[in-house]
This record gives sequence, C-alpha cells and structure tokens, in this order.
Amino acid sequence: MTDYCPVILKRILSVSASGLVALSIFFWSSSSQALGAEAACTSANTNSSVTCTGLTSVPAAGVITNTSPGVITVPNGADGIYSALPNETITNTGTVTSTNIGNYGVRIGADGAVFNNSGLVSLNAAGGYTAVVVNGGVANTMINNNLGGSIIQSGDGGYGIGSFTDGVTTINNAGSVSVSGNSSTAILFQSPGTVNNTGSIISSGDYGYGITLVGNLGVVNNNLSGTIRATGIGGIAIYNGGTNSIINNAASGTITGGAGAGIFNDGGTITSITNRGTITAGAGGYGIIDFFGTITTLNNAQGAGNAAGSLTYVGTLPTNYNIIINGVNSFGKLAIIDVIGSTSFGIYTGSTVANGKYAAVLTGLSADNLTSTTGTFGMGRWTLSEELGSYEVWDLIMTGYGPSTANTQQSLVNTANALAPIYSLQNAVVINSFTYDCSLFDVNNICISAGGRNTAVSAANGLNNTSALLIAAYRPHPNYRVGAYADQNLSVSNAGSTVNLSNNTPLIGLFGAWNERLDGTGTEVKVSAAYGQKNTTITRQVVGTSEAGSGSSQLNSQGAQVMAKYGFAVTDKATVSPYVGVRYTQNNMGGYTEGASSTVTAPLTYSALNTNATTALAGLGASYKVIPAVTTFASAGVETDTNTSNGSYSATGVTGLTPVNFNPNPVRTRPTAMVGAYYDIVKNQRLGVTGIYRQEAYQAVATTTLMATYTIGL
Repeated sequence: MTDYCPVILKRILSVSASGLVALSIFFWSSSSQALGAEAACTSANTNSSVTCTGLTSVPAAGVITNTSPGVITVPNGADGIYSALPNETITNTGTVTSTNIGNYGVRIGADGAVFNNSGLVSLNAAGGYTAVVVNGGVANTMINNNLGGSIIQSGDGGYGIGSFTDGVTTINNAGSVSVSGNSSTAILFQSPGTVNNTGSIISSGDYGYGITLVGNLGVVNNNLSGTIRATGIGGIAIYNGGTNSIINNAASGTITGGAGAGIFNDGGTITSITNRGTITAGAGGYGIIDFFGTITTLNNAQGAGNAAGSLTYVGTLPTNYNIIINGVNSFGKLAIIDVIGSTSFGIYTGSTVANGKYAAVLTGLSADNLTSTTGTFGMGRWTLSEELGSYEVWDLIMTGYGPSTANTQQSLVNTANALAPIYSLQNAVVINSFTYDCSLFDVNNICISAGGRNTAVSAANGLNNTSALLIAAYRPHPNYRVGAYADQNLSVSNAGSTVNLSNNTPLIGLFGAWNERLDGTGTEVKVSAAYGQKNTTITRQVVGTSEAGSGSSQLNSQGAQVMAKYGFAVTDKATVSPYVGVRYTQNNMGGYTEGASSTVTAPLTYSALNTNATTALAGLGASYKVIPAVTTFASAGVETDTNTSNGSYSATGVTGLTPVNFNPNPVRTRPTAMVGAYYDIVKNQRLGVTGIYRQEAYQAVATTTLMATYTIGL
C-alpha cells in the first residue's frame, strides 16, 4: 500500500500589497510502509468470532472485540488489531497501545468493516505510522469513534486515522482524535470519504493538520459544537489538495488553524464551503487561504454577532460568495486580505432579511473584483454600496423587503398585553388616591400627612410602583374639610421592559368632605378628583421578522368620585358604616410614531388608546378602637361598571394590520377590600398603615397597595 506524509517541515507565506508573493507548503510524496508481520489480535478465514483481552495469541475471528479492561500491546513492527475479513465488526472498549515502533494500532484490510471505538487507541511511532488505518478493500468502511473514545498518535509524521483505500470511508467522531508529533495529521483521506464530527479533531505539533483531503469527494461536516484545530506553528485545521471536496461548519462549530489557516486549499477544488460557525487562525494566519485552487461556492454567516469577527480570506476568490443573514445583528462578513480574481455576490437561500443596511459585509475588494453589485432576493432587492470615505468597504442595502404582516400583528398583540398592566397600575393609583385623607386637626385646623405607597400588579413581569405621599387639609368648619395631595413616583419596576414609565410628574388631587358628627357616626359625604401624567416609552418585542420599533407618548390618568356613608355606633368602641358611591375614570395615551433606524425600516404610527369607565360602588366598613391610642378599620365592597369604553390598540405602517381589542374580556363586577390601623402617638400625631386589594377590569389582573403615613394636626 502507499501512504502520504509531509517531507517539508516549513511553510512560508508572504503577502504584499501587490498580491500573494510567495507560498510554499508541504507536499505529499508516496512512500511505502511494510505490513505488520503479525498482530496481537487478527482474523483468519473462518466465520467464528474472537475476543481479544490483551493476549497475544492469534485465534480465528469473524467479530473482533477488545473489552475493557483489556490491553492490547502492539508488537514491534506489527499491528494491534488486524481485520482481514469482509464485513467484519471490530469493537474496542479497552486499550490498544504501542510501546514500540509498530505499523498500526488498528488496521482494516477488507471491504465493509465497522470499527466501533469507545476506548483508547494510542500509538507512538514516528515515520508516518497510523493509529487507525484503512488500507484495503473497495467497499464502505465505517469508523465510529464514540463519545469517550480516544485515538492518539504522538509520533512525528504520523496520522490518527488514515484512509488509503479505493473504497469510501465514513468517520463519525464524537470522541477525540489527536496527534501531537510534528508534521502529523489527525485524519487523512486519500480516498473518497466523509467526516461527521461532533467531538474534537486536534493536531498540536508544528506544521500539523487537523484533516487532510488529498483524494476525490472528501466531505467534512463539523456539526453541533465540533472542534477541528491545529495549534502548532504553521498549523492548518483543514488542508485540501483533493478534488470536489465539501466542507460544512455548523453554527456552534469551530475550525481553528495556527499560524497557517483554518482552511487551506492548495491547488485543489472545493465544491462548497458553508460556514455557519467560526473559522479562524492564530497570529499570522487566516480563516481561509486559496492557493491557486478553485472554491466554487463559499457561504458564510461569520461576522456580525460572532465574537471572532469577520471571516478572513487570502488568495483566489471563490466563484460565488453568498452571505448568510440570520437577522439584523447576525450576518456574514468577509475580510479579503489579498485577492486574485473576482466573485459573484449573493444572499444564501433561507436567510432572514429586512429592509435596511448591513454594514461592511465585504472589505478589501474593488468593484473589479465583483461581477455584479445589485440583485434580488425574495420580494426585495439588494445593492452593494461602497462606503463614502472608506476604501474597499461595501455595505449591503436591502429594499422592498419588510417585516411580515402576521409577525407584526402578533407584536402588536404582545405590546397590548404589556400595556394592560400599565393601565391597571395607573388606574389603581388614581382610584386608591380617592382614599387619601387628612382628618387630624389641632388649634389651627390644619392637617399634614406624609408617607409612602407601593402598588404591585399581578402581571407576569412583576410590575410594581413605589411613591412618596404628601397630603394636606384645612378645616374651616368642624363639619367639613378640604384638602389636596401629591403622589410622586420614586420607581417603577417593569421586568418586561416593553413599556417604561417616567417618574418626573406627580399625581395631584383634591378632596372635600362633610360629616354630620365628629365621632364618625351619622352621614359623611366625600368628593375626590385626581389627575396624573406619565411619559411612556414603548418598545415592541421582535416576533419572527417583525421589528423592534420604539416610540414615546404620554399616558394621562384622571377621575372623580363621590362617596356617601352612614356610621352606626354598635358599641362605644365599634362603628359600622355601609357606603355607596359613583366614580368616573379615564386613561388616555396619545398617538405616536416609532423612530426609523437601520434596524427599523417600517416604523409604525399608532392611534390614541383611550379607556374610560363609570362605576357604581357599594360596601360595608367598620372600625374598632382596640385601646384608646389604637384603632383598626376594614372594609369590603363590590364595584360594577355601568358604562365602559375599552379602546383598541391600532397602528399603520405595514399593510394588513388590524386593531387589537385592548380589553376583549373585561371584568365588569369586581371585589375590593381594605384593612388598616392607626396609632395616636399623642393627641395631634398619628402613625397609620393601610392595605388595599382591588380586582382590576382586565382578566387575571389584580393590584395590591400598601401605604404608611405620619400625620400631624396643627
């Protein structure tokens, strides 16, 4: 049989502004390796099977199995396991190791063999020897290096796995194939074959190769998070000197060279390279080098959104270059260091595109290197435009290709769902403010109260609001009082961040009350009104091809309430007070238009979103003086909307959008409850705490409010 080994251990790459000046690289020369005179474990012309457990006897074989903890020691000048029968299955879960200079760890010499390795094959033999070799037969051979399996060659000029047969070899690697000697190759294909890699293929010696393709129809599929790497001086992850090769690198795959290249095409032909992951090299190296070969098609997603940056390229340009676009922030970029020839630019089928600019998709090319700078993709049109003031930097401009109606419609639904808790919060703040009061007076008939409030909304994103309170009242007559209040936002926590409220403007309100008696019995009538304004920023979430449009508006909340109650003294410490009332509230957010940008090519314009309700109230309250200084109180009631307008969330800017019913299933009749207590520190000073629960008008949305105040009568 013949083998191929590198005989020159030095590669020189020199690049200048005028082009690729000089490049010398390993060449492969034919050399002969003698077959092992014997093997620790081999097959003969029988149909029986053999199990090798480290013994050096040579029994007959049809199936060869080395089971852990079996150790097969390779004899000097021989093989560890030799498969000579067609369609034989070799399984190794133990160890095949060489302590001498031997030919091969595992040698497959007939058609249709399958080698399953979950153990260790380790060879330390300089001079071109191979840990696992296929050197006979014309039919398919399968090598499965399973998870946990290791194939190691540590001698100079050696190979981890080598295929020298005329048949097709398939290598499925989920384990590790590694070489550490200088001028060594982890996997070599002289014949047609395919590598499906989900594990690691590593060459760590100088001038080494991860995978070498020097035959016809070599295919490399670097799948999942597979790694192909050559770390030494002049290391090349994938070397191609063959014909009709195909290389596919998955989104999480890495192909990494040393000071050489990730992929080096040395005068060979590559049908296609599809890079969805990362192809790089160390200092002084490049992602792809084409040394006077042919790459028919290069498809590339590496660039924006990839920590490694652009895919670097030196040499003869591919016949066709297709950018892969996964989104506005994830798309391919190709950086040409030195160039020969021209390429036809296109967009990879299946890309996700939108109108706008994809910056610096090509660098290092002149117009002469591009066979065309315009084209179509789907419903849209693309143009390559050289950046003004930049030399050989090309932007991709997409037009006529907008976000889909269905995805944009769903993004409106999602935004409306995010706005519902915001409207609930602001509505609850207005309604709860109607309970604000200041009824502790002294000689000057003035009452001042200060405190804080927290309102939480039972929404999926954990919305809550904390505010500071200031309430003041004046009593011109013992039976009535008037007052005002301010409720200033300190913070709004909204984990979803679709809608953000500012804290700059307080809610303000007025109230007036008349009471028949000062002890809380008899009739009391209270009138309240409030107004609040919040600057609001809304950013749509992306759904499919929809855009993250953002705009600002004002959310105005206002209302008024009249409530009457009558207090009955049940005992000298307890009072019961049934109440009735009517309330009107409205929440109005003005229309707005999203800002346009490179990522928002179809900004939407929104109509105003207005809601209002007229509500009847009824319930029962009670208070109880626990001790002279402490009074507790509670109430429970029900409210029913007698007239409502729930509004719709509507926008234009993408054809076919329809209004979204803002509250399609309103809760018209709802429970409310309040509980609290106050403590009279002295005659004219009071500490109070109040909790309020409200079922809101939106399905499955409730608010809980906790207030604490310090009141002083002057």
